[in-house]
Amino acid sequence: MRNKQAADIVFEMNMKKQGSQFADEEAWNKMLDAVFHQSNEAVVLMDYHGNVVISNFTASEMFGYTMAEFEQLRLSTLLKANDEPDLIVTIPDLLRLKEKNIRGVNKENYTFSVNIRMSSISSSKSVYALLFIATAESPLITAKTLQRRNAEIIKLKETNSRLKNQAERALRERTQILQETIDTLSDIQAQLKESLRKEIEANEKCSKFAYLISHEYRTPLTSILSSLHLIEKYSTHENALTELQVKHLNKARENVKQLVSVSEELLHLNTTLNNHHRPAIKQVELSAFLSEIGKSWQFAKYGDHEVPIRIFVPEKVCIETNIELLKQIINNLIGNAVKYSDGNGEVVIECIDEKSSCAISIKDNGRGIPKEELHKLSQGFYRATNAAGVDGNGLGLFIVRQFLEHLNGQLELESEINFGTCATIRLPKKYEEKSIVN
Repeated sequence: MRNKQAADIVFEMNMKKQGSQFADEEAWNKMLDAVFHQSNEAVVLMDYHGNVVISNFTASEMFGYTMAEFEQLRLSTLLKANDEPDLIVTIPDLLRLKEKNIRGVNKENYTFSVNIRMSSISSSKSVYALLFIATAESPLITAKTLQRRNAEIIKLKETNSRLKNQAERALRERTQILQETIDTLSDIQAQLKESLRKEIEANEKCSKFAYLISHEYRTPLTSILSSLHLIEKYSTHENALTELQVKHLNKARENVKQLVSVSEELLHLNTTLNNHHRPAIKQVELSAFLSEIGKSWQFAKYGDHEVPIRIFVPEKVCIETNIELLKQIINNLIGNAVKYSDGNGEVVIECIDEKSSCAISIKDNGRGIPKEELHKLSQGFYRATNAAGVDGNGLGLFIVRQFLEHLNGQLELESEINFGTCATIRLPKKYEEKSIVN
């Protein structure tokens, strides 16, 4: 619409040209373009409502808009009255305010003083105002704009430099903290290695001492036990032992047997485990293995009562383990089940395949163990409070746990007074040697 109005203006001017003697149409149009666009003044054609119709290059540069942007503006966007800052300037206001201070406003909202000459142009369709705007500040506008932009760039560089310095400082601090943490962990690792070395040495000394004691005590204890038998055998009718003497002799014999049993258990424990903690591992087929053990216990008795052994094992279940340690574990658990069954019921051995592991449970229905004492049974020489009257030294379950530790296995105990005990061992199908801190 605005372009059409501008075409009407050119048409009116061409009508005036026809009254002259100048007939070169091309030269006339170039002259109009040169006068309009190469003027040092901003030339702006406004309609009566204050809309920009046409503007030249100088106007675009002075106010900081592109040609396309400029021709979408209104007079009130380009000019402001200093004395009336809220006034929306129109063409009639320019006539009224021409003696007052009118200032231009560029795209960046920077104001500058202007001198305005205005001329009216009428056509058959409308009335237009032709503004010639001049200012001495236009170079200053560009300089200030550049100065402000340069100041913003400098400020951004300073901010970037400050943030970079902060990041580098934070990185150095965190690197220092990380290094201190690594140094601390190295110290802790060294301390742990030293503690482990001392613990291994202490365990080796204890093992050697226990081995020495059990080995040295076993021979004299066996000799004492033989002497007690001879004392009873050498008794004659004329020189018979009194009832009290027989009672004390039997008591001494039972105590010596107990000491011999402890010595043999300790000797077995030390000779089995004191082999650099590396048990010989091979594949064991559990069905045949447990059946063989079951046969050795088929005539198990508690007093005069025979205790039946029943075995439930799935076929072709194999695990990697040490056969000697596993045999001692199973025998100890079956021995406990037989001793504490009190001649009631039976002992049931069951094997369950658990994909990556196997669970072997030995269950009796005897006197049971108090629940509050179950966790204490893994301690050496501890016996349950209701174990009176049953031979034992409190090393059975302790040895079981020690052997299981070397086989990467676990022991679980469940028991109820007068209803029996179930001991379950869980072993991995594939044995993996445990690593110790280097």
